[in-house]
Amino acid sequence: MIFITICDVKPGQDEVVYNKMEKLGSDGAVTPLVVGRLFEGADVMLLLHSADMESLDDFLINNVRSVKDIQELVVVPIYEFRLLSSFDFMVEPEEETETTSFESQELLFFMAKIDVAPTRDRTVYKRILSIEPTEEAIPLMTGHTFHSKEFDLVLLFLAKNLESAWEFVKTLRAIDGVWDTEVNLLAHFEGLVTLERFKKLASMTPTGKITVRR
Repeated sequence: MIFITICDVKPGQDEVVYNKMEKLGSDGAVTPLVVGRLFEGADVMLLLHSADMESLDDFLINNVRSVKDIQELVVVPIYEFRLLSSFDFMVEPEEETETTSFESQELLFFMAKIDVAPTRDRTVYKRILSIEPTEEAIPLMTGHTFHSKEFDLVLLFLAKNLESAWEFVKTLRAIDGVWDTEVNLLAHFEGLVTLERFKKLASMTPTGKITVRR
């Protein structure tokens, strides 16, 4: 199963904590997949894979909550996690090519939290799965968050700039059944496993370093 972990970091210690988080590795039961800095709160986001909650709890206690400058954690499980077809834009650094319209473009990474109306979960989820990439925005991965209080679906996507991201989010907000959205910009992100490993772990859910072809 895939989990999002948001770390609330003590002010002034953001770089210290991030440097520790980007060195995290698998303990055999839990694998850190992606780490990023959340721009709005200057906090750290981790995307993790774990086969069970007990292993995840042990990993977070030993490797994250043990960091004195991390004040709080929010852990959100993602069910029916899916890599979208446009995830193939993600490649290993040594495989970078010039074969796409994103050549020489600096892309921004966003996390959209989507609040869904009751009875509309499947409809909204299927609609999000059908969204195609454009020259302005690339949807990468999505999943249910088991109906947390704040949001029911999460969608990670890339965009050329803030205006492109806003246009993409407007498309999400126009989907019948979407009540509200909250969007976080990741000021920096990087993969902690190879792309092949990432895809393998993602495919193990119920249903490296990662860079982008430019």
